[in-house]
Amino acid sequence: MQKNILMVLETPFPPDERVENEILVLIKEGFRVTLVCTAKERKGNITIEEKENLTIYRIPVSKFIYKSGAIALIVPFYFSFWYRNLNRIINKVKPDAIHIHDLPLVKTGIRLSRKHKIPVVADYHENRPEIMKMYHHVQTFPGKYLISIKGWHNYQIKQTPNVDRLILVTEEAKEYYANYYGINAGKITVLPNYISTERFKTYDLTNETASGNERSFTVVYFGETGLRRGTMTILESAKLLREKNIKFIIIGNSREQSLLEKTVKNLELNNVTLTGKLPVPEAMKIISSSDVGLCPFLRNIHHDTTYANKMFQYMALGKPVIVSDCTAQVNVVTLENCGMVFSSGDASDLSEKILSLSDKSTYEVLSKNAKSCIYSKYNWETSGVRLTDLYNGLLK
Repeated sequence: MQKNILMVLETPFPPDERVENEILVLIKEGFRVTLVCTAKERKGNITIEEKENLTIYRIPVSKFIYKSGAIALIVPFYFSFWYRNLNRIINKVKPDAIHIHDLPLVKTGIRLSRKHKIPVVADYHENRPEIMKMYHHVQTFPGKYLISIKGWHNYQIKQTPNVDRLILVTEEAKEYYANYYGINAGKITVLPNYISTERFKTYDLTNETASGNERSFTVVYFGETGLRRGTMTILESAKLLREKNIKFIIIGNSREQSLLEKTVKNLELNNVTLTGKLPVPEAMKIISSSDVGLCPFLRNIHHDTTYANKMFQYMALGKPVIVSDCTAQVNVVTLENCGMVFSSGDASDLSEKILSLSDKSTYEVLSKNAKSCIYSKYNWETSGVRLTDLYNGLLK
């Protein structure tokens, strides 16, 4: 009999490449997936979208409920809202398991799993309490006084051991949760943010590029542009290299985008292009015609125990990567000899690594290694079996 997995996502879908990859893997292996996510519109009724072996429930979330999520540990409107809606859907679709994406709704998922006597799986895309320390709205009024990072940390410590299975993104995260939270390592599945090579091949990467001496050596960053991602380090490096034939492209947006724009203007960084947010296919075209991909994250517990999807996108296009010395991404780059490592926040060191990659012989070796390891190892077609193995074992 076909098993039905109820996935819960607090954001609209798409886009979420990790969730999309998980759904595709499960469906391909004979599972049915019911995804409950938020609607893009704040008002209206729940909409239901039916696809082959996939049903999507889109729930409108009012601005009040959305805002209450940050203070749900104090005022539980958010938890109550999700419990009521999920309980109705569970009564209707009768799933075999609940799959909660990210930390906040884990408590709700556990409560529903006990009521309906079905297992619950927590899927942590990030270490939420650690990353919250760098959120702008948590550092400023009124969030600074209303949102308790310590409270969410305690919530994570208390709730995580009660799930039936835990999914994390790296082996480093698994070791951290086992050692510091006392989670049974046997309950943890590592499911990294690799790319789907099948879907990646569908992108149209044709692009006009300059040739010969006209072409600048181009380094690119793709993703959320908040300062915690090391974007200011990129601009500091651009300042140091402004007399070189090197171009910097930053693709993405964030609350702090205006600060980046102001810095580029004030420093007259004519070698920097800020594109803002672009559709993924368009971003891939730009990366394809660039030379190097950047992952310059500032170091913290979260960044040490994860790596971003962007790193594997760069590598799939044959781009060597320059990464900051966050543990997990360093381990990949060192093992595969597919890039270079610089000290987090050190623009001078980053600049040296960029200059060294402009050497053709060094570049070609790293480029070849980057692309090769993606198609042989770091992809969803290879690693996705871990997810189906998890559910086959849990639901047998």
